[in-house]
Amino acid sequence: MLARLLFSSLLIASQIRAQHITFLQTQNDTWNSTFELTSQQLVNVNFSDTQATNLEIAVNFERSNWALGSATQDDFYKAPANTSSLPAGSVIKVQYFVNTTSFALPPNTALSRLSYTTKNLLNDTIPASAYILWPYLPLTYPNLSSPRPGTNSSKFPVVAWAHGSSGVFAECGPSNLRNLESQYSAPYELALSGYVVIGPDYQGLGTNQSFDGSEIAHPYLVGSAAADDLFYAVQAAQSAFAARLSKEFVIMGHSQGGSAAWASAIRQHNTPVDGYLGSIAASPSTNLSGLITALGQALPPLLPMLGTQAIKALQPNFNISRLLTAEGQSRYQLAKDISMCNSAAGELLADFPTSDRGALLHPNWTTVPEVADFFGATAGPGTLPISGPLLVLQGTSDLVVPYQFTDAAVAQTCAINNGRGVHYAKFAGVTHVPVLYASRRIWLDFLTNRFSTVGNVTTSRTCVTVNHTSLPFPVENYQRELGHRLELNTQSYQQGRLGF
Repeated sequence: MLARLLFSSLLIASQIRAQHITFLQTQNDTWNSTFELTSQQLVNVNFSDTQATNLEIAVNFERSNWALGSATQDDFYKAPANTSSLPAGSVIKVQYFVNTTSFALPPNTALSRLSYTTKNLLNDTIPASAYILWPYLPLTYPNLSSPRPGTNSSKFPVVAWAHGSSGVFAECGPSNLRNLESQYSAPYELALSGYVVIGPDYQGLGTNQSFDGSEIAHPYLVGSAAADDLFYAVQAAQSAFAARLSKEFVIMGHSQGGSAAWASAIRQHNTPVDGYLGSIAASPSTNLSGLITALGQALPPLLPMLGTQAIKALQPNFNISRLLTAEGQSRYQLAKDISMCNSAAGELLADFPTSDRGALLHPNWTTVPEVADFFGATAGPGTLPISGPLLVLQGTSDLVVPYQFTDAAVAQTCAINNGRGVHYAKFAGVTHVPVLYASRRIWLDFLTNRFSTVGNVTTSRTCVTVNHTSLPFPVENYQRELGHRLELNTQSYQQGRLGF
């Protein structure tokens, strides 16, 4: 009897659905962007047909990941002039509920976007942007407190996520990308594990104009600026969502964001913020000038090209001709004009082998005073005391951030901190981004520990280094790099759903 009822209900449901069937479309094998270089742009950069085609493909790839269109055309990223007097950490505007159908998010996660104020390297207050990722069932910890005394807060635990290099122009802000740039490497995993994730774009990304319309240059790899963005984004989010967020928070980041997380521990030592519980720095950039010296002729030309924006953040009137050749200037100007990000920037310089940097950079470019200032601004991790605990994650097969530099920065920090404050976890045979996947259990345990001990008297633990190897198989049996990218599901068959 039950079987007949079930069959009958399915039959009726199928008949109802049949009345509303529409034609399916094939899985998209193109992109929703049709960018083409102009004839003048082609003349300016002297591209071959192959180079031009490759760059157009890369730009269209990037633009097809825009969730809501160009950031430069989105009013959300424009700060009203009448908000210029707000102090750093203030809310400018909030999109409480962003339509997630244009984002490639995990099911049962919600998204907000936040415009707020931060400080630039010249100590001016400027606007910035961030996203907030909400779990369906947030974790609960008994001793978490409200960001505002007297507020009836649900006290959901907060993790501020510092993303890795995404680019240096407006369109590279994660809050306008379908997969929020870092996807399952951390922010999605954090939300699915029950944490509210606050993800700043960083100043100059997403929001790239100040209150008066002037350009905000992104201070690429300057950890102290990103640390300000993280703390002020948390402060603004806690103000906007005082009834939902805890005062307590942890900062976590990878690569460029790893440097930002480490710089946050330094910032906390110098300017303590109530509620800060610690930082997690994965594959952190720690010694840029030393890395450039060590790489020598093997230095990727993309690095100084991106660094040009950071120099402009430090010295707005810097003449880039002192750093870049005429060819380098034309490539940089094209990158800026079309707001290209990492994928396209790589194609922009694909015809320049590392051994031919002279085509883009002047000889002895590292001795230009403004460049030296930039190197000085990126210093910090490994040279200054921190407020612990700091969890550092590093793969020994990382070619972007060689582990020897992280080893040295950890050792120096422990010496400065009298042997306390750093837990260093190394992963044999693991590369740059995959270290976040290999170490997932460890950083989730760290978060549990930090939020569970709120209210208890704790001291920074003795520095320790733990070497991890793959279990139960040798590392060569494991997937080495990311083998996937997220795609927006638009057709029912892509979701593999049954009819009931």
